[in-house]
Amino acid sequence: MKINLIPTNEYYQEIISCIDEKRRNDVYLSLFVQPWQQMMDMMAAQFDSNSEDVLTGPRIWGWLLPNQVDQISTLLQTMEKADAWNVARIALDKACARFEPFAEKIPFDDITGWLVLADAARSTSMELGYSGATDWFNPRFVCQYWEPSPENLQRLGGIVSHEMHHLIRNRIFPFGPQTSVADYIIVEGTAEVFATSIFGEENLGLYISNIKEADLQIARQLIGKALSDTGFDVIRGYIFGDEIAQKSGAKVVGGMPVFGGYGVGYNVVQAYLQRSGKTIEEATFVPSMEIIEQSRYFR
Repeated sequence: MKINLIPTNEYYQEIISCIDEKRRNDVYLSLFVQPWQQMMDMMAAQFDSNSEDVLTGPRIWGWLLPNQVDQISTLLQTMEKADAWNVARIALDKACARFEPFAEKIPFDDITGWLVLADAARSTSMELGYSGATDWFNPRFVCQYWEPSPENLQRLGGIVSHEMHHLIRNRIFPFGPQTSVADYIIVEGTAEVFATSIFGEENLGLYISNIKEADLQIARQLIGKALSDTGFDVIRGYIFGDEIAQKSGAKVVGGMPVFGGYGVGYNVVQAYLQRSGKTIEEATFVPSMEIIEQSRYFR
């Protein structure tokens, strides 16, 4: 499998060096918006945003915009000091290498990664300064930081591996109208277990490691009763929790802790691996309900 980490740090340097505002906007549109135009258009339609604004997509995703030169410069310095692009490239290489024995099962030959600088004012504070997402149309992902810290920079390799894993499992079991709560928790659970299998449980994503045990048990009970529920706005509520669901327009479950679905999914997959003896790479190709049933997590 071929990998390609886009040199967005060089893109940002080019934007910073532009003296003319129009030139800066054109460079930004060319380097950041046009490559993601299909996803940007889909997001704009979903949020019923202003189609006349060419920066609607980056605004929705919380990316720093071309007029935020000072913020770009400051954040870029922090990320480059942490050698972020090299760390991400090495992580992507390690993650892809783990799936070499399964190449015939994966319906694409290359993966592209993007590391993007985001705006804290337009990002979700509960995501603790970093997040990731995948392209629904192409085998590529984006990891973005807005408040880099020693804790979340330490997990850069993990988030890269997590998002790369999504690309594989979501091609084997595509999201659609019938995608259930069960499917979604296993998508997140397998991705995070895969990441920690490479970088260690000490680098477990903060969105999971920060969940209190009492909240995890609440999430376990709520999700256990809703495994077959479908509808994207419904299942998001079980993954991200009430507070984020309310802000993003998803259906509020009622009592669901923040990122509870991530924590439950992670524990389900861990239990499944222990009982089945499979590797996380093998589990990537196993249907969600089979993983859940064999894990016995909800019994």
